[in-house]
Amino acid sequence: MTIAVAYRPDDYGRAAVRWAAAKAEANDERLILITVSEIDPEVDEPEEIDLSEFTERFDLEGIDYEIRRAASLSVSDVVIDQAVEAGADRLVIGIRKRTPVGKMLMGRVTQMILLDAPMPVIAVKP
Repeated sequence: MTIAVAYRPDDYGRAAVRWAAAKAEANDERLILITVSEIDPEVDEPEEIDLSEFTERFDLEGIDYEIRRAASLSVSDVVIDQAVEAGADRLVIGIRKRTPVGKMLMGRVTQMILLDAPMPVIAVKP
């Protein structure tokens, strides 16, 4: 089985990766770490995100992982496409704590992933 995780370099992204890595290790699953720079790849260069804090841990713990990097103006579509292409059974994302009203007004990328992903999506808070 394969678990995909969408990473962004903040507390929410780190929480998602920690949760997904723990599940991958516990269940001996493959982990796909997806990073997407929200830019027009024909105009701008994608930002290089340092993932060494995770890859070193994955190597030490023997987690089978793959890193997928992309650049697009449609982050949600790329995350979903990469997860599907990798054969992921689940997709993990990090989300902010929201009030009851705020849950109806969640971020565009989060909302699109939750609505469009063909696999279960696990939303993790730090």
